[in-house]
Amino acid sequence: MLSMSAQHPRRKTPESIHAAMLPSACTLDAVSTAQRVDPYWDELWVPGSQANWTTAHAERYYRDHGAAPGVPQRLLMEQDEYLPLLTTNRGRVNRQNAWSVTHAYRTVTAEQLAAFTGCRTFLDYRSAPLAASFASDLIDFGWFPVPRRYAGIKPGRNILYRPAATEVYKLLIEPTLTGPESLTVTGGQPWSSGGQYDRHNVLAAEVALRAAEVLPIGTVLGETFASVDLLLGGGLGKTAKKPDNRRADGVIVRTDGLRIAYEITATASRGLESKVRRWAQALAAHPLETSGLVVVFIAAPHPDRKDGKNPLTALRNAISDVLREFPGTGSDSPAARIGVASWPDYFPARHEISELFFRLEADFAVGQGRGADKWVPRGLLDEQKFEPWKTFDATAIIDNAPLLGATPHWLREARKDYTPIIGSPMDRAGVSVPHPAPAKPNLTKGRALGAGVGSAEDTLLPRRLRIIG
Repeated sequence: MLSMSAQHPRRKTPESIHAAMLPSACTLDAVSTAQRVDPYWDELWVPGSQANWTTAHAERYYRDHGAAPGVPQRLLMEQDEYLPLLTTNRGRVNRQNAWSVTHAYRTVTAEQLAAFTGCRTFLDYRSAPLAASFASDLIDFGWFPVPRRYAGIKPGRNILYRPAATEVYKLLIEPTLTGPESLTVTGGQPWSSGGQYDRHNVLAAEVALRAAEVLPIGTVLGETFASVDLLLGGGLGKTAKKPDNRRADGVIVRTDGLRIAYEITATASRGLESKVRRWAQALAAHPLETSGLVVVFIAAPHPDRKDGKNPLTALRNAISDVLREFPGTGSDSPAARIGVASWPDYFPARHEISELFFRLEADFAVGQGRGADKWVPRGLLDEQKFEPWKTFDATAIIDNAPLLGATPHWLREARKDYTPIIGSPMDRAGVSVPHPAPAKPNLTKGRALGAGVGSAEDTLLPRRLRIIG
């Protein structure tokens, strides 16, 4: 049953339903959308958009200079203690998946990390994998700027995690990983702390989680895998024209392979028009049928700031100005592929999801009128047409996504072996498995090399050379 949610002061509120009334694909109910802190409506960012952070290096400095550290002593263990915890087989998969999530989304809450991985352990920052990751300066810990007593957050759940700006992964962690493990953690992309914009990153991760939980989609990808090169160049086996470092904040992939890249926009910055122009240039150079890409800017103003300005109008103005350089409203045009949406329209109140989000509705400047009449709504899940070119395997991205530990755990089939996607080390080296001639050909039964006998199963690669969901 639909209900009317509390109206946002600057937007007309669409009909919405509370997340608790919806079935969630997240198998860990304690961190489903209805149970997680709402990073937009819970007034967690009143002083600003940055969290309060600390590092193991800083805490050791305080301790060594006579000040009381701000974290439990367990989080300041030395290398001979934390290195075994970072390399042990116990919890190896969950630990690597957690690293993958922070690498993909840059900043996540403890609840988001638990939801992505399906591991309740990550709700406790003192747990072995997180404590060791912090102590080694691989991961930083942060806290929402609003105290728990105001935010109503359960103890331990107000922690945020992000990759530390250190060389620890390259020097200490990567040498201990096998090829498939490294692929699971980084997806072949360099480990990086990336852009640290806390509220922005947390909201982007929340969009991905909510989409994966309640929408009939193929997969979701974080910022690390939303670069122009991966979306339009190397990720499609092509060479991107004038590649740069620009990235979307995340990607929602439809079941037919359509990529919906989204950009979270809290304020109308000076560089907004330039950002829109770069996307327009990229889309104009890559037809929809060979790239499958559309872009949506999601306005996410601070609801807890009385003087906060909604960037929605500025977004529409910037897009309108840029589109004058790219005339046309056909299906391949930037006008038809750059949309505008609003967080309060998608999620009108705490833990509520509107009918607009179920369709991923956005406004596109393809109308014949002026002003508001120029903007035409279109549901990207149910109305956006997409017929990939015959040589474009648009759904390959969905098939490959389970290789990433950052893919929500319910989109990675439990205990399924995804190793055939990348092949064995010998496959990747282009070497065939040797098949020695049987010593007694007259007695052989033609059983394949490595095939199981009786109750014994077929011979498999060692666990660390495989990728299991």
